[in-house]
Amino acid sequence: MKAILKAYLARKPELIYTSQGVAIWKTSVAVRGRRKEDEAVFLEVLALGGLAEALAEMDPPKGTYAHLEGRLQTETYEGKDGKKTRLTLVLDDFALLVRPKKAEEAEAAEEAPSEEPF
Repeated sequence: MKAILKAYLARKPELIYTSQGVAIWKTSVAVRGRRKEDEAVFLEVLALGGLAEALAEMDPPKGTYAHLEGRLQTETYEGKDGKKTRLTLVLDDFALLVRPKKAEEAEAAEEAPSEEPF
């Protein structure tokens, strides 16, 4: 199933390599609804190969707002409380986003006259 979403990185991403040398970039994201009272949903996120290495070079910090595209896959595992299911987004595309409010604040700061004397 294809998924396209905007979300915040919920933890600092990490880059690992399999024993076969395949790069895996791992993190999780918090997705919120449009209303402030909507609860966040957390998803595991993976990128593989060249995309994983490119994202590791980018090194986005926790809290980064991003556009993510990929396919959703489920994984079932045995937890302390019995069987659990984890939802993972395997990335095809990733882009950093700037929140509109912050962009407006940045523009206003650039346009504001300097208070420093010349």
